[in-house]
Amino acid sequence: MSYGVCTVEYLGSLNHIALFVENESAGGGTLFHVIGTILRGMTFEMKRSAPDQSATFIKGSKKFIGRVKEEDMALFEAVCRSIPPPGAQMSLNGKLTDPSKPLRRCGEWVTEARSKLIEDGIVKREYNMHIAATQR
Repeated sequence: MSYGVCTVEYLGSLNHIALFVENESAGGGTLFHVIGTILRGMTFEMKRSAPDQSATFIKGSKKFIGRVKEEDMALFEAVCRSIPPPGAQMSLNGKLTDPSKPLRRCGEWVTEARSKLIEDGIVKREYNMHIAATQR
């Protein structure tokens, strides 16, 4: 058995982006994301979720990435935990603590985790097979 892996987006002053694995019935599953601020730093969080049921979920923001096998869920979690959450990057007066580095937020963390999951073969990108089949 395998589960769909998506990115999902929630409303915020800057929208929040997370990875979601639909591994429960009726659209439920597990959310993998980082929470916190660029002032204090962020931490990794994994929790049960049903994005479509959240008042802040942005309809139409669920973007399919690929599939993960049920037996690879522990590896999926391990990869997500291995991606460092963004640290404190800005002072209260609005200055970057290290101007030589670009800001890193939840979206950058998701991009790094997604890339590593695909690179390590934990998430299989099926859309390529679908596109190839439709172009014949």
